[in-house]
Amino acid sequence: MNSLLEQVGGAKFVCHTVNEFYETIGRHLSSYETCDHRKQQSRQAQFLNHAFSEQPEPDRSSRASFLARGLNPALFDALLEYLEARFEELEFPWQLSTNLIQAASSLYGGCEQDLSIAC
Repeated sequence: MNSLLEQVGGAKFVCHTVNEFYETIGRHLSSYETCDHRKQQSRQAQFLNHAFSEQPEPDRSSRASFLARGLNPALFDALLEYLEARFEELEFPWQLSTNLIQAASSLYGGCEQDLSIAC
């Protein structure tokens, strides 16, 4: 059985879709508001590729926690909403779309708990 990453079209597809998201929102924001977007774009693509790759624990969680440290929670939530709509536009099977969003959000949710304890 293929990993979620392979089912979605690989790392190239994920990176391309994250880039689309930032291009779309960047059109509606000032340069001040977008100053952190390049870093967020890179980190979010890395995080999603990792989340969809289905690596075994504990490597999966420790790598995810490292990547999550640099993520803006509001932008990540917005990206997940964008991905959900994009998967629907591309006519991904409903179950695959659900599995992708769930994998990313649950992995990120676990990382947020770890980060809040460390603060």
